Amino acid sequence: MQTYYPQDIEKIAEKIKKLFFLSQSPNESEALAAFSKAQELLTRHNLSMADLVDSTPQEVEEQIISESQRSSSWKGILLSAVSKANYCLCFNRKDRHGIQQIILGRPVNTQSARMQFEYLVQTIDRLAKQVDGDRTFKNAFKLGAAHRLYARILEVMEKQKREGMAASDNSAAISAIVMRSLYEKLDAELRAYSEKLNLTTRNQRATCRSTDGFIAGQSAGNKVSLNKQVAGQNQRYLP
Repeated sequence: MQTYYPQDIEKIAEKIKKLFFLSQSPNESEALAAFSKAQELLTRHNLSMADLVDSTPQEVEEQIISESQRSSSWKGILLSAVSKANYCLCFNRKDRHGIQQIILGRPVNTQSARMQFEYLVQTIDRLAKQVDGDRTFKNAFKLGAAHRLYARILEVMEKQKREGMAASDNSAAISAIVMRSLYEKLDAELRAYSEKLNLTTRNQRATCRSTDGFIAGQSAGNKVSLNKQVAGQNQRYLP
């Protein structure tokens, strides 16, 4: 078993951040390749952390994703999905200034969740601008896209728990039992912390005023790539 020391973890985290930065490239091919590689490194890094002899839960942090006067349903659904995919928990906190969207988890995971969230929000916004329709149609479009992406991300997670992860050029395959153990370990950390803060989670509720817009958004969300080809080979990653 390979053990990562603090200095190694910092290097891995920095490399992941750079890859996510590259995923914002206007060159779609370059952006998708960088995004997928970042997912691979993130997942394998977390696995190594879970395999450390010291099983004491690591400290988690809160990161504020956004602050606004009113919450956005489709963004809330999307944030919930990427939080789950990155072993994080998301929740809203209200104060006299408005509503804060917050994610909770290990620092490297909250950073990844934030970057993925921003990436997918930009993607949905871009797709919504390209469709014909009024404001009601476009709002429903975004909601439909977010719902479909949420479902697809959960499908990928469940598949990893059932089948594990395939080998890549630089990493061995990860068995299903190890993947399930990883999810369970990090979920336990988040539950323990959320209980300390007396956090409660609620299902996102959203009103859809355009069925056609919602269906169009679902169709678009179904085409947003989560699993990409890297170096000519099909690889499976966390979404």
